[in-house]
Amino acid sequence: MGDDSSRQQAQKDLLWGMSTDIRAHARHAETLRANAVNIVLVVSSALIAVIASDGRVSRDELPVSLLLVFVGAIGLAFAAAYTELYQRNRYRAERLRAVLDERYFSAGDPAIKEVLTASDQLHQDSGFYRWTRRLTGSTQRFWLVVPSLVVVTGIALVFVAA
Repeated sequence: MGDDSSRQQAQKDLLWGMSTDIRAHARHAETLRANAVNIVLVVSSALIAVIASDGRVSRDELPVSLLLVFVGAIGLAFAAAYTELYQRNRYRAERLRAVLDERYFSAGDPAIKEVLTASDQLHQDSGFYRWTRRLTGSTQRFWLVVPSLVVVTGIALVFVAA
């Protein structure tokens, strides 16, 4: 009897530990994505300052404009890759949490998912949540907007410089 109880506890601890670890990986991917987008903003700001330093855009700025397109494209690729990595880890953690719910919260106690769903509903019912979602859509897509704008700006400057 004691072996079965200790085995169940070990399984629960293992599942919970894996869930915690995977959620930490998801947060790390979000941090990397934010850093990549921040670097794109800093580098693109410097490149735009170089392009606009003489008050006009000439053919001499064509290489810098092309570099701006490249920086934006690389930033977009990084943001997309880290968004995918975040989603993968989030889905893994949700599946592990579902297993914990199935195995250990079947005796009438609210499951982890039920508790989270109830608290999410309170947040999603707020006007602020609805307003921000209409403005930005998914926050995952929002991170792709900034590098995309850098690419579009770079392409526009390439055409002006050419």
